[in-house]
Amino acid sequence: MTALKVIGIILLIFLLIGFLRVGALLRFGQELNLRLSVGPFRFTLLPAKEKKETAQEAAKTKKEKEKRAEKKKRGLPKLTKEEKKDLISTALSALRESARRACKRLRIDPLEILVVFGGSDPAEIAQTYGYANAMMWGLMPHLEDIFLIPEPSLHLRMDYSAEKTRAEGSVGCSLRIRDGLRILIALLWPLLKWYLRYKKAHKNDAPAEKPTESAQPNHKHNEKMGGHTWKRLLQSGSGRHK
Repeated sequence: MTALKVIGIILLIFLLIGFLRVGALLRFGQELNLRLSVGPFRFTLLPAKEKKETAQEAAKTKKEKEKRAEKKKRGLPKLTKEEKKDLISTALSALRESARRACKRLRIDPLEILVVFGGSDPAEIAQTYGYANAMMWGLMPHLEDIFLIPEPSLHLRMDYSAEKTRAEGSVGCSLRIRDGLRILIALLWPLLKWYLRYKKAHKNDAPAEKPTESAQPNHKHNEKMGGHTWKRLLQSGSGRHK
């Protein structure tokens, strides 16, 4: 019974974590601000805090770069044309499926944007305002059908005294962790299948042989031996002539 209770508690915790929302909030205008949220926790990414890198951290990053370069050198065999086509079609279908799932589960809230058109030519300001207004009212109904946007707040204005156009507002998007996992699986599962097929097809391929470091010293050693042999022959020949 104790084991069943522990398993039940673990499943309940995972279920509650799955209902937590993960999101991002972008504020723009006089200052750019970006904040990530995971449930009740908030993390500010912009404006970023200045961080001084120590000597140990610099050495660590250098070692990591060297390791990455070594891994790149050990890369997989080159893709054939058929494999490239297969990869592109697999990636596109995976992106299409994941985008379809993301659109249904993504919540855009808040959506508050204010654009004030300005400039030196009043006729150009009015024309730009008319185009933007038509585009906004033509696009928003489609966005509301695709995404979940509870309370959109979009405002366009004209200011003939302003020297240039300005925009400010805040845009946030979020989704539940369980929905994010479903989208991630829909994206990665077809790519994983393709990778397994590719690995199986190149299972018996021989790795490209690289010249070893010991080959160069041996080559030099052979050259030296050959030089000494020629010198001995020349010396013996001159001795005979004498």
